[in-house]
Amino acid sequence: MAGASSSMFELTGVSKRYGGHAAVDSVDLCIGQSQIVVLIGPSGCGKSTLLRLMVGLITADAGRVVFEQESITTDNVQALRHRMGYVIQDGGLFPHLTARQNITLLARHLNWNDPRIKERIETLADLTSFPLAALSRYPLEMSGGQRQRVSLMRALMLDPDVLLLDEPLGALDPMIRSQLQNDLRNIFRRLGKTVVMVTHDLAEAAYLADTIVLLHEGRIVQQGDLSSLIDSPANDFVTHFINAQRGSSILQGGAL
Repeated sequence: MAGASSSMFELTGVSKRYGGHAAVDSVDLCIGQSQIVVLIGPSGCGKSTLLRLMVGLITADAGRVVFEQESITTDNVQALRHRMGYVIQDGGLFPHLTARQNITLLARHLNWNDPRIKERIETLADLTSFPLAALSRYPLEMSGGQRQRVSLMRALMLDPDVLLLDEPLGALDPMIRSQLQNDLRNIFRRLGKTVVMVTHDLAEAAYLADTIVLLHEGRIVQQGDLSSLIDSPANDFVTHFINAQRGSSILQGGAL
C-alpha cells in the first residue's frame, strides 16, 4: 500500500494523435510524490502535450492517466484540477485584472473568505519574493519576471498537491531567467511538492530536476539524472541531443 500511495502520476500506454501525427505515442511514466521531474526534448517531441494530458486539458486517445490513484476523466477533471497548479510560458494572466485579482480568482470562486485569502497571499508573496505593493498592478505594468511570479502564486493559491509548468521561463531574457531558475529551485525544495516541468534547455533541466525525462517523436527515449544521460546514453539521439547543448556551463563541468 505504501508503494501505491507514493505515486502522484501514473501514465500507462498513453497516446495522443493529431490527424496522422502521434504527438504522444504509447508512453508509460510514473512520477512519485515530492519528485521534481523535467520533461525535455526538441520542438514537437510531445513534452507539452504530455503535460496537458496530466493536467486534463486534453484527453488521451489511448491509455490511462492516473492522478493520486484516480483516473482522469471528463467527470472528475474539474475537481482534480483544483489539486493541481498549472503555469504556462507567457503566464496566462488576465490583462484586465490586477496581480491580486489574478492570484485570487479561483479562491474567490470557491468562496474563500477575505482573511484566508489575505493570509495566503502574504505567504505566497514571501515565498516568491514578490513585493506586496505591486499586487495592485496590472500585467502590462509588471516586468516579465514579475508576471511569472504572479502566475506561480496563482498556481499555488489553493496549495495544490502538484505543480505543472510548461516552459515557464522560455520567454524571459537570460539574466531574469537565471534569477528565476535560482528562485524556482529554492521554492521547489522549500515546498516539497511534486513538480513536473517542461523545458527545451538541458542545463535548466539538470539544475532543477531530480529526474530528467527525454522525449523524441512522442516517446520517452531515456530518463534519469544528467550523468546517466551523458555516460550511458540509450541511443544515438540522446548523444546528439546532449552534444547540441554542449555550450552550457553545466555540461562542461561548470558549477551552477
